[in-house]
Formats: sequence, structure tokens, C-alpha cells
Amino acid sequence: MVLCVLSSATFGQEIPRATVWVQDPTMFLEPNNFTIEKELLDRSLWLRVGYGPTLYQFGPVSVGMEGMAWSRLEALSQFRFPVQTLDYFFGVFGEWQDRNAYWRFRISHISSHWVDGTDSAVIGGASSKYSREFVELTREVPRYMGPFGDMRGFSWSIGLRIYFHQVTKIEPVIAVPASLTWRFADLNGAYAWKDYAPEFPVMEPLSLFISSGDGPVWPSVAGGLRYERMDQQHAVFGLELYYYYGASWAGVDAGATVKQLKLQLDVRGF
Repeated sequence: MVLCVLSSATFGQEIPRATVWVQDPTMFLEPNNFTIEKELLDRSLWLRVGYGPTLYQFGPVSVGMEGMAWSRLEALSQFRFPVQTLDYFFGVFGEWQDRNAYWRFRISHISSHWVDGTDSAVIGGASSKYSREFVELTREVPRYMGPFGDMRGFSWSIGLRIYFHQVTKIEPVIAVPASLTWRFADLNGAYAWKDYAPEFPVMEPLSLFISSGDGPVWPSVAGGLRYERMDQQHAVFGLELYYYYGASWAGVDAGATVKQLKLQLDVRGF
């Protein structure tokens, strides 16, 4: 219904998809991805899917809507994967850029639920106590922007997130999701610090990263190695091995601390 209202507006210029923000795979709340992730130290398996198109352009600002869901499954024998938890994220955002960086402002909601017949799966029941809303402003500097140009292969982002409502307080009121990535090599011989090179139809960069935003519940810290295969249309297949320490991704765990070695496969750029 909201999308119908937006599409019928007489102001603003409709555009097909996001043209400003560059997705950072080391930050959890980045839609436009399909991800499968295995926790190597236990039986947990995570599925994550999201989409966040830009809908309109208002002068220098692109405006859109985004949504994502992630679910924890238990990996049992005989290919059984009972669903344990399910979290939803959705909201609206605005994006713009200056000379050296991209910016994004968002207003978002997250709700967290037990599933598969557990007592708190009733709509409006116990799982509603994990709902929360926040505003966030993030600055992102990709490899090809910033005062040093594109020769150093580093990209970084930092945000300020303020929770203005939590039914049950499971996160601090103020969170600072941030990441630093160093693209140090390309297996296909391309320029490791660039996202596009006409002479290389396919690029296969390797990156090291550290992040305090690789989880929907703050605080956390993660670091590891990422491989990507991308074409000139910026479609990306990613494989990532990293260590995670911090709050559980499932909101119903109420911020319980976990230590995990994770293997992640994802598709992005759609």
C-alpha cells in the first residue's frame, strides 16, 4: 500500500534501483542479498534475505524502502532443519553523497520471534517484547573515494544508531556500527583496489576486514577473510570465513554473548 502511494506521487523522479550507496558485506543490516551461513562450532545454520530498492530521487537525495529477514535453523541429521528463530527488519532510507563519501539516513524497525511451536510464537504475545525502532546515520568511504583516491585499497564506514523505542531493552540506546576493509589482492590479476576495470570482465578480489556492525544486535566485533567474484554489472558472489564475538543475531536471545567461527556464502548486487 505504501509503495502504491509512492508510485502515484506527482513529485520526485522514479529511478530503477539504488545509485548511491555501495553495499558493505561486513555490515549486517545491508539488504539486497541472499546469504547462507554456517556456525562451525555448533549445529546452527542461518538464512538471510533482503531487498532495498531506491524508489525516487529528490534533488541530490535518493529515497527508498528496505526489508530483510534472518532465521536460525538447527542442522540435524537426515537433512532436517527446524527453524528456531526469525527476525524481521524493515524501514525507509535516504542516500546522498559529497565529494569524498556516501551518506545514508534510515528509520527502521526490528522484531524478533521464536518459531516452530514455541510458547512465544503467538502474534502479539511474548515475542513482541523484543521489538525495537531506531534512526541511523552512516558515512561510507569506498575504495575509489576519499582524499587518498583509489591507490590504497581501503574502504570504511561508521554510523551512529539511536534506539528511540525498545519494548524490552536488549541493546544500548546508542550504537556505533563501523567497519574497515582492505582489499589486498585479486586472483584474476585485476587492480585490487578498484570495483570496475573494463579490461577485466570478471574480478576476484580478496579482502581482510574488521567490523563492529556484522550483527543486528550491538555490540559485537568480527574479523576475517572474504573472497568475491564480480562481473561488470556488479553482481557479486561472496565466500567469507570470519570470527564473531558479541550479541547473538537472534533478538529473542536478549543480547546473549556468543563466540563463533562462521562460514558465509552470499549473492549480492540484485
